[in-house]
Amino acid sequence: MTARLRLWAMASAAVFTAPPAQAQLTSDVISIADQPRPEWAPRGIGLGSWIALPSVELGALATTNVRASDRGARADIAATATADLLLKSDWGRHALSGEAHVRRSRYASFDREGRTEYGAKGIARYDISATDTLGWVGSYDRLAEPREEINAPGDARRPALYDQLRGTLTYARDTNLVQIEARALVDRRHYRAYTSFAGRQVSQAERDFTRYQGSLKLGYALSGSLSAIVAGSFNKRLFDQRSGGGVNRNSRGGTIEGGFLWRPNEHVSIEARAGYLVQRFKDARLNDAKGLSLNARAIWNVIPRTSFRLEAARRVSESSAPTVEGQLVTTVKAGIDREILPNVVLTAEGSYDRISYIGIPRRATEYRAELRGTYLLSRLTSMTASLQHVQRSATIASDRFSGQRALIGIKFSL
Repeated sequence: MTARLRLWAMASAAVFTAPPAQAQLTSDVISIADQPRPEWAPRGIGLGSWIALPSVELGALATTNVRASDRGARADIAATATADLLLKSDWGRHALSGEAHVRRSRYASFDREGRTEYGAKGIARYDISATDTLGWVGSYDRLAEPREEINAPGDARRPALYDQLRGTLTYARDTNLVQIEARALVDRRHYRAYTSFAGRQVSQAERDFTRYQGSLKLGYALSGSLSAIVAGSFNKRLFDQRSGGGVNRNSRGGTIEGGFLWRPNEHVSIEARAGYLVQRFKDARLNDAKGLSLNARAIWNVIPRTSFRLEAARRVSESSAPTVEGQLVTTVKAGIDREILPNVVLTAEGSYDRISYIGIPRRATEYRAELRGTYLLSRLTSMTASLQHVQRSATIASDRFSGQRALIGIKFSL
């Protein structure tokens, strides 16, 4: 038997012959790239029962299609800078943290493509008991829509800006036999006016909306490695104003899914749920969305220092078109993480997105391939690099584009 065959035989034996783990509903198998590395992690600045973790990252970016255009692609390079401050509690029980960041990019030739983004986030966790927790996350971000985002306005002189305000409240209970997760979310989007290439001021008020969502996930351990899962959600989407022609895009919808979580050992986790989704629009002129709902996630730490990842999902997303109900988005993503050294990790990742506009024959298919690496030089310094290719085909010419992007950065932390 060759060395390669012996290696795969050992990996298969680890999956299929390892003794069942204790019943555990939480999918906590972690990919190699995301596993904590305490010997390389910044210690931060101790402030009594708190720890402050400031960092600054400087980088360079090169792109072959700076405006994600379907014709006349133009290349450019940019300098980037990110400053981040994390303040977190160092308590034995409960947790509280706050984070603020600002990002700035400046291009060499197309200076209007430069952008400044910033935001803040607060996270709280209250440990009710050993099995019950209550969590809260609140965040505000001022963001620029990426040029390659299919909903971004194509005639904007600069990347269009928007504000996002989110709040999430979560109750979780996990007894290793029964899992309950209840979540309530509020998501507010405000899209700011932009200036077109023709010099005209364009309002995006028709895109402003608030989304309310509630979800419930129930799990029951059938054995030490297999759990049954039932999940459901309800959402309400309210737009600030009607679109052109008086179309009311307000809607209500939800999903119901059933599936399983399989964890035969500490190296493998597969969670898959499938069911039905529906989104009903208030205006009779708009078509309702309905069909297959899907959520799946698998992690396999197949051999030491190597992980395989697979994700799939199908959901309803908002559309920027004022007379279109929304989009049905199907996503599949796969990746491999490899730890070359304890402080060097490489990742290869690919994704596929199928975007279908509800009610009209408008479609788009997007492929992404990315290679990235992280090099931890010390607790205080790390480097990252990535190379990405994106290609989108579509029924409408303005939705099509392709391009490559390379990034390199160095991060300094305390």
